[in-house]
Amino acid sequence: MAIFTLGKLLDRVEAFENRLTIFYAAVRDQSKDNGAKLLIYYLVRHRKHQQQVLENFNKADITHARRIKIQDDIPFTPDAERQLLQVNPSSINGKTLLATAMVYDAQLAQFYGRILKAPLNPMATSLIKSLIRLEQRHKLMLKKLLDMKYF
Repeated sequence: MAIFTLGKLLDRVEAFENRLTIFYAAVRDQSKDNGAKLLIYYLVRHRKHQQQVLENFNKADITHARRIKIQDDIPFTPDAERQLLQVNPSSINGKTLLATAMVYDAQLAQFYGRILKAPLNPMATSLIKSLIRLEQRHKLMLKKLLDMKYF
């Protein structure tokens, strides 16, 4: 059985977020849909919010938390990657982008929730719970946008 570190698991999220950021830039530059362009600005700001959550913790604590060993792999293969990143950025509309972002946020919150089931120290638990709260707030905001039928 392989041993994984919390850092390696979090790196999966970061790698996906980085690919998403590149895709968002392409949508911003190529899409003709103003709703998609507007939503891109919100989604990019969300990525910055994740960094702000991490900045609320001491760097030494984060470094220590990233070294925590987790016995089982926790898969993170968001459907958003298969659904969204394979589409031509110029064809993306706001409604598709919003629905996909909501799915991704739900998957990310579930991923963090599965990490919480592993034995973690109190600081790492606090960090993961903070990331879950951020995803829940983001999902709620996206749901409000969906309910407003703006896109």
